[in-house]
Amino acid sequence: MANAPDRLQKAHLYEMLESAVRIREYMAGISYDEFWDSAQQRDAVAMRLSVMGEAARKIDASSERALPNIPFKKLRGMRNRITHDYDRVNFKVVWTITQTEIEPLIGALNAYFAEQA
Repeated sequence: MANAPDRLQKAHLYEMLESAVRIREYMAGISYDEFWDSAQQRDAVAMRLSVMGEAARKIDASSERALPNIPFKKLRGMRNRITHDYDRVNFKVVWTITQTEIEPLIGALNAYFAEQA
């Protein structure tokens, strides 16, 4: 892969993968109402999304271009919303992300790491 991410970039990508896997575990079989009723679960997912966004902020442009299937801009945006406007986070959107976007992200990151092996 041309312009493959270096060791430090890979560490940030792995941090993203680890958080995405945790979110998948936290949200397995959880309805929106169950998610909404659990402040602890909302906080845990928000924290992991923030960690993913922070790691995405550390990915350089070359690495980002080499990984077009990873939504770095969206991850950074979600991190910014959670970090700076937590009281205005739309947890319906957060729940939807956990149901529709986490699994493809895990797939893209796993595919990247499989190529590196």
